[in-house]
Amino acid sequence: MKHLDFVCKMRVDEENSIKYEWNGKTYYFCSQECLEAFKENPERYIEK
Repeated sequence: MKHLDFVCKMRVDEENSIKYEWNGKTYYFCSQECLEAFKENPERYIEK
């Protein structure tokens, strides 16, 4: 299953991505850099 990396907008595979839970939801990232950017300011990347 593919998920959207909210930082770089790349589609990532669930099995090959970095997972992070925030606010009761799991987010998926292509790299540690994208994860760190998200952690710094999650609201910036979450689509309202």
